[in-house]
Amino acid sequence: MELLTPDRITTQLQDWLATQKPGWRDIVVKPLDVTLGAGFSADIFFVEVDYVEDDGARNQTLVVRRQPTDLEVVFGSSLALQGKMMAALDARGDQRVPPWIGMHLESDILGLPFLVMGKVEGECAKQKPNYNLEGWLVEMTPAQRHKTFANAIAAFGSLARIDWQDGFEFLALPNLGKPGLDQYVGALEAWHKAAGKGRAMPIVDAAMAYVRENMPADAGVNVLWGDPTPSNVMFAADGSVNALIDWELAALGPAELDLAWWLYFDDLFGRRFGVTRLEGLPSKEESIVLWEQASGQTARHLDYYDIVAALRMALVAVGAFDRQVGIGNIPATNKSLNDNFMTQYLAEKLGLPVPEFGPDFVAFMKNLTPVEE
Repeated sequence: MELLTPDRITTQLQDWLATQKPGWRDIVVKPLDVTLGAGFSADIFFVEVDYVEDDGARNQTLVVRRQPTDLEVVFGSSLALQGKMMAALDARGDQRVPPWIGMHLESDILGLPFLVMGKVEGECAKQKPNYNLEGWLVEMTPAQRHKTFANAIAAFGSLARIDWQDGFEFLALPNLGKPGLDQYVGALEAWHKAAGKGRAMPIVDAAMAYVRENMPADAGVNVLWGDPTPSNVMFAADGSVNALIDWELAALGPAELDLAWWLYFDDLFGRRFGVTRLEGLPSKEESIVLWEQASGQTARHLDYYDIVAALRMALVAVGAFDRQVGIGNIPATNKSLNDNFMTQYLAEKLGLPVPEFGPDFVAFMKNLTPVEE
């Protein structure tokens, strides 16, 4: 991975932008924040760009994201997929995404593949510190909080109205199954196999079998955001949605999967972390109604999709465990591979013995979301 200097970034991006934006003339790139290597999945930095169009001089801030080709935070995640999704959504003009500039999937320009988008101003509901405890949502009135989350649910709920065969055919992965739930579960099975590495993971293994054996026959085929959480929404000060971000987990599947993922995280960062949800945030029942209004669909099989979401997060926990072992934070004998928040939830839902937590779990969570000992 080649280390970049601000001067090299300036030169390389100016030349590249000229090929992507032929209507921009006299392009001048000025690095604003070039702190590379800070993130796990990618380097993200900002540049300011001056240029001239036919109707006058322009200035904007761009976000540049570099990502190694051999690094996956979540199995199947992809910088190229994120770029294709953002380009397709931006081209529609009816979805709230960052302005799309372009991407380059070779390493010859910035040392790694990268994509570029317009910077979106606003606030997200952060996971650390927990948005229910600290941050701008705490300063809002209950009514404002309700409207803020309602806006986010309406924004991602509207994705269900998109015909996936109208510009989103690239999401179809026939090697994983038929478009829709079959493909989605096929991707989970591939992830489960890769993450398991032949290890016994009783709760995760049981959940994977349950998900395959209990697939609803009437599931729809929709465009999925893949990671709908409050932390991936850029909100304006008034609670309106400026943009939905992080599209690298986009997929095809029943639209209820996005709703189930939102509800899972809402519960995780409240009840299951032992935190009282902020007054005014929509309840589960209210969230479902809001989603149905935005999507034009009736939410079906949510108990099943809740298990799917929980399994997906349990697989994330497997990856987080292996990462912690790999960097020496915890020993491989730590019990949290099978005893964690995610497997606990699955065990409760599937009627399996529920894991108990101890010092191993505290050590595992120390570098993720701290918990009380």
